[in-house]
Amino acid sequence: MKALKIPAAAAAGALTLLLAACGSIAPPPVATPDPAVLAALDRNASNSCNPSVASVLTGARIPASDIRGLSYGIYRDEFRDIIVRWDAWVYLNSQPGAVVVTVDEDCRPIQIYARDGAKLPGGR
Repeated sequence: MKALKIPAAAAAGALTLLLAACGSIAPPPVATPDPAVLAALDRNASNSCNPSVASVLTGARIPASDIRGLSYGIYRDEFRDIIVRWDAWVYLNSQPGAVVVTVDEDCRPIQIYARDGAKLPGGR
């Protein structure tokens, strides 16, 4: 089998484009967490990142009355066996799917996005 030969300049350009795309994730909107949003999250799942997730949901203008469920996905570094990221899957009364808030190992917000038919306020 012959190996595909790609000129170094083309490979470097492709890598640059890939890294630029990764760097274009806009930080999520944040605000002082609405106590009602935080309480709704706490009722559904106990997690030390709930205050950070609540700040993102408040910044995205998602009201506590719309939250019907919450679950967390955990991402671990398999070599060091430590948590490196959390995905908070927030299920809403008003729509299918979920709004997902990603935070790092220290609960700092990374991004917010909608999955499986959900939409963020403002059509995002």
